[in-house]
Amino acid sequence: MKTILVIVILLLTSVLETFPQGNLCKEEVSVQEINNLLFKGDKYWRGADGAASIDLGKNKILWLFGDTFIDTLGTGKRTNSTLIRNSIAIQNGEDIDSSSLIFYYRGISKKPRAFFELPGDNWFWTGHGTVVKDKLIIFLFELERTNEGFGFQSVGWHMAVVKNPSDDPLNWDIEYFKGPYPAGILLGSSAVLKDDQFVYAYGVKEPGSHEVYLLRFEIDQLLVGNFSSMAWWSNKRWVNNTGFAPENSVLFTGHTEFSVHYQKEIESYMQIQSFGFGHAELGYRLAAQPQGPWSEPVIFYKPVYADEQEFMYSARAHPELTSNGVLVTFNVNSFDFGKLVRNEEIYFPRIIKLEF
Repeated sequence: MKTILVIVILLLTSVLETFPQGNLCKEEVSVQEINNLLFKGDKYWRGADGAASIDLGKNKILWLFGDTFIDTLGTGKRTNSTLIRNSIAIQNGEDIDSSSLIFYYRGISKKPRAFFELPGDNWFWTGHGTVVKDKLIIFLFELERTNEGFGFQSVGWHMAVVKNPSDDPLNWDIEYFKGPYPAGILLGSSAVLKDDQFVYAYGVKEPGSHEVYLLRFEIDQLLVGNFSSMAWWSNKRWVNNTGFAPENSVLFTGHTEFSVHYQKEIESYMQIQSFGFGHAELGYRLAAQPQGPWSEPVIFYKPVYADEQEFMYSARAHPELTSNGVLVTFNVNSFDFGKLVRNEEIYFPRIIKLEF
């Protein structure tokens, strides 16, 4: 019962002050709220957080979710649900108005299990990933229970390599690799990018101050679980060092979950995240290249909250989806677990469209 209440508190412990605007003013963008029925059509899958997306090609999009409610009776009500640590979905088509989602998890609906599993008591929450050389890479972060703080803590990250991502997910051939955890930097929990030679993963100091770093890996070595090519962006160059975070390499202060993508309308890379705690707001930063330098945040949207118990987190953009602009999801949760279970207006990813 405590899990849902504490998950996001850790994810939201970030900067609380008001932020100055960057080089694209708030007045130059518009925000439109979009119906989120895309996530509500399954009678067993009754809400989750996280909501990262990856283009699988062939008109298919993979969705990655964190803690997920599964209605074991199939009544379409969260009150009959059990909680699993992660789930996924496949979207056929790139338009949310004409597409549907097929949700996947392990086990059966009456006894569901997380899609990505660890032996023992620890568990995975999903980060982000990408497709390279016909293989799917997904970064996962590992959690363990603790008697201190919020009752859990991050203890590292893993990488899942799916060798046959075009097959049914229940038939995926998945190989797991445990990654290095230098200076407590959680890799891939937020944004992952790629080019012809490298995969780039943003890393967040977790648990801790939520400082954000950028690392890269040679694709061929990464696919076989060889992390020796890992390099940090530091002092305007790439530094090979797997032992610790080099000095002067912090990009900005972020959250455990955010997105980075290239937005062609403004010819800039855009980083989107939630800002603040509780009744948080959404904002973005801009940069000419993935490693920055990044602008100061621009706050562009604040959701309407039903009461003081509701809180927002896990804001991400989804450039894979067809849109005149960019679609952004975020999650609204409640500190009142009873309200969370009863109110199905929350804990489904919400969608807005950001236009320029």
